[in-house]
Amino acid sequence: YDWIKSCYRWWLDSTLNMVIFIPVNQGFAYRYFLQTKIFLSLQKNAKKIVIFVPSPDDSFYDTLRNYPNVILEDYESFKYDNYLNHSKFQKALIYIRSAVQNESFDITTTKEIYESNLNDILRVFGNKPSLFLSDVIIKLARKSYFLRKALFMLENNLFHPKIHNKYFIKYRPDILLVSSVGTFHYDQYFMRQAKAFGAKVVTSVLSWDNTTTRGAPGAFSDLIISWTSEMKRELVELNDIKQKTVEVGGVAHYDYYFDNKFIWSRKELLNYFDISAQKKIILFATKSPNCYSNGFIAEMIAKAIFNDELSGDCILLIRLHPIYYRKIGSKLVFQDQLNEIQKIASKYENVIINEPYIETNVMNYSMPDKEIKLLGSLLKHSSVMVNMFSTLNIEASIFDTPIVNISFEDKVNLEQRKKARFDINLDLRQTHNQRIVNSNGVTMVYESSKLIDAINTNLIDPNQLSKGRKKIVEAEVGPYQGAAGKRIANLIMGQD
Repeated sequence: YDWIKSCYRWWLDSTLNMVIFIPVNQGFAYRYFLQTKIFLSLQKNAKKIVIFVPSPDDSFYDTLRNYPNVILEDYESFKYDNYLNHSKFQKALIYIRSAVQNESFDITTTKEIYESNLNDILRVFGNKPSLFLSDVIIKLARKSYFLRKALFMLENNLFHPKIHNKYFIKYRPDILLVSSVGTFHYDQYFMRQAKAFGAKVVTSVLSWDNTTTRGAPGAFSDLIISWTSEMKRELVELNDIKQKTVEVGGVAHYDYYFDNKFIWSRKELLNYFDISAQKKIILFATKSPNCYSNGFIAEMIAKAIFNDELSGDCILLIRLHPIYYRKIGSKLVFQDQLNEIQKIASKYENVIINEPYIETNVMNYSMPDKEIKLLGSLLKHSSVMVNMFSTLNIEASIFDTPIVNISFEDKVNLEQRKKARFDINLDLRQTHNQRIVNSNGVTMVYESSKLIDAINTNLIDPNQLSKGRKKIVEAEVGPYQGAAGKRIANLIMGQD
């Protein structure tokens, strides 16, 4: 018994003395790691957490500074930019990797994304013969495990900049925590540095589609934490990752949705937007403006409300995608699209625009905790949620909120655009979206003439697809509902 106690004390002491590195260079990863129970659990158990962020002196990070064992360091991504831009060969390898997975299984998504971006890829390769050669390599690598591994080893051995070496030397981390398997810039460099210093590399997969849309891994992970068993299967089958390397952890940023104390009451939400209690909220969650024209959808719904074509006293609440607020310098990239939405809101009485609060300009898509609470409350208390193939299909399902998923384009605007990424059919065919389409939990709309009828049907009978929404939650949220953050932190620390 004394021997067991001493072993436990040794294990506990070694855990509490761990130093963890967390590099974060965009808001979605910031939310996933630092605004969930992952961080709260790690902070309580680790000796030191070193977080790499852009502009670490920015006031946005003040909350983190309150923890005595948390240190903020500069991400210095511009150095990685310079490093990558000096090597066309490295860029070529990255593009090849992004198009390669094991085609013994269904890699429709990877193939279509690659084909839709060929014009952009041509600019990297410089000429068509080079692109032809890369295409041959891609097709062969999809068939050959050994070629995929050879490409992986080539990239990992040739490109390992020592940009953050001084921090590895200074802090001697035990664990590096990243949000990808080396498929997000610039996770792969941090991962390679960590392995060189003998640190354990842990990947907690950031998003629902990352295992089918990002291509092959760019660096080695000692442990990969997936959302669900389906995501684990994709990591193993499509991405050549050993099964013993992957653990299912759940979805950390959904934890709060299972906490009734976290979500506002309907009365609190209505008061926040100054909406009368009789109103039914139709929540339109817009798609990113760089790949969809949202304005014509907003106008269709607003016009239907104005003409009393919808059941009940309705209001349209337009939740703008954070990418609407992407800036180059001080200029909004999508100002024209934003003006279009604002014009619709001024034209119709029963329209409200919800602009996500972007707290800082130093990190794209970063939002305060209040925004997470607000979004959850909107999803819970809306009568219908309208969107286009976003993860909100999952999130609305958690609250059993009726969902209308749009799968058609604005034909007038589509003719004026050239990029394949604007084709909604690419979204429709993607592996992760097909699971939603086939769930019988959402109302799919393939023609603009059917949109208002679809919304009406769900307003009149909100429970018709409830069983399908439960199926979505079981399949896509997975286990550990409400406790995923703690589970993931335990896996990271080796306590589970």
